[in-house]
Amino acid sequence: MRKMLSRCLVILLLAIMAVTYWIFLPPLNLLSTGFWFFLLEGMLLTVLGLCLLGMVDSFQFKGAKLFSGRKEVTTVSGKYGKIITRLGAGIVLMLALGFFMSIFNSRLFRAKSYAAVISVKEADFNQDFPETDISKLALLDRSSAEKIGDTYLGTIDRVSQFGISDDYRQVTIGQQPYRVSPLEYKNFWKWLSNRKEGISYYVKVNQTTGKAELVRLEQAMKYSDSEYMFRDTLRYLRFKYPFTIFGEPSFEVDDEGNPYYVATVYQPKFMLTSNDPVGVILLNAATGETKEYDLDHIPEWVDRVYSADNVITRVDDYYTYQDGFWNTVFSQTGVKHTTDSYNYISIGSDIYLYTGITSATADSSNLGFILVNMRTREVTNYKLASATESAAMESAEGEVQEKKYKATAPTLAKLNDKAYYIVSLKDDAGLVKSYAVVDAEDYQQVTVNNDIQSLISQFTDVDTSVLSGTVVPSGESDKDLEVIKGVVEQLASQMISGSTVYYISSSGKIYKVKATEESIDQLPFLKVGDHFTGELTKNNFLQNFKIEVKKTD
Repeated sequence: MRKMLSRCLVILLLAIMAVTYWIFLPPLNLLSTGFWFFLLEGMLLTVLGLCLLGMVDSFQFKGAKLFSGRKEVTTVSGKYGKIITRLGAGIVLMLALGFFMSIFNSRLFRAKSYAAVISVKEADFNQDFPETDISKLALLDRSSAEKIGDTYLGTIDRVSQFGISDDYRQVTIGQQPYRVSPLEYKNFWKWLSNRKEGISYYVKVNQTTGKAELVRLEQAMKYSDSEYMFRDTLRYLRFKYPFTIFGEPSFEVDDEGNPYYVATVYQPKFMLTSNDPVGVILLNAATGETKEYDLDHIPEWVDRVYSADNVITRVDDYYTYQDGFWNTVFSQTGVKHTTDSYNYISIGSDIYLYTGITSATADSSNLGFILVNMRTREVTNYKLASATESAAMESAEGEVQEKKYKATAPTLAKLNDKAYYIVSLKDDAGLVKSYAVVDAEDYQQVTVNNDIQSLISQFTDVDTSVLSGTVVPSGESDKDLEVIKGVVEQLASQMISGSTVYYISSSGKIYKVKATEESIDQLPFLKVGDHFTGELTKNNFLQNFKIEVKKTD
């Protein structure tokens, strides 16, 4: 019976370990904490199995002694005690070493080593920050791109079998900013029915114009995150690279539109802690071909090697621990950190993360902006005293507080040698209703307009016609707006959030006109009896307001 039980326990142990490996896919690498947890699980299961066998032997021994009077010593302590003790000691030793190593390699003891992982180039915003290319201005955030992209799902074949992944990763295609996302199987049963044909589409949304395209592939994708077996991207790569430490594969497309999954390869910087990228693995989603690159030879079309978390953490370490750990606790001399908001901008063919840098005691002011190339992690600090992103968002919301719009994370732009935040304003349904330009150096200066082309044209001399086709995913366009013509019967005004709002009574209705920099010069001289025209928007506001001047003989 003991032999049968031993075999069953061995099979059960192997089965549990196989299931664990199948689910968590730890790298078989001594530098991976995942591997050591996997090994600890095996040791703990072995101890439990030996204890169970020892208990069975103990019962058999007591039974044999009771009925035959034999005094064989076949107890837990006798047969399995040494093995269990050694395994237990090994487990305790591994846990203790892991604990002390994590403490020793923490920022408490190695603060300056963490600060030295990256270097930062210092520059001046006014002189060195590149002028924003309007044709590459990324206006749509992820949620807005998702709303636009999802409207195209009904145009595909077998629409009931697929959904659109919520990835919507920002990339550059031909130096133009896009968000791309592949289709995915809706569930396990849909996968069973369609896995032979694969996935034939992905969605790309132009972040400048808001126009989406459902791209049909010449060769369908057979490897994706929605696969369930060996063609799941993470599982497929793990079995091809069992000893390599890499992160979750992410979807990208090259400049020709071919689909790939990019998995960043990592190594710990300090023994088993603080993983940092050392290369990438590229997986062709259609053919399954893979290739590993080191950091110096990554193809230029790859947009993101470094994650936002990695970049923010390294930048914070650089600015926080230059003078050691205890300086951050007591005097905080020279301690800075990133703000609580970041976004991406496209420069050339690369994606850059930007965020503000503020002092440890600052609340609403930046000392400058950090710009980080997400493919190379080249970091530049552009010095400029400005408002934080959060302060700019609050200022933009205050400008339209009567509408209760919510601001998205702003886009940093340099227009005519001056820094601005461009903020999208959304309603409760998450639809973009308006845009705001906030002066980064004086965030109380806010200009709001529903038309992004007209708005941007007020701050730059370059051609903004590329923005004329910008899609606002609210379902509302200029063509849908009702044109109002009337005569001013009564007139009043009041100040709201620092802006003058004119109230016009005409034909029994009240219309509102907000005074902004683009308002016509005659607006302050509006009087009873004047004829006017305008386009009616929500809450009875008029845009493109004009006063008809009477001709005199």
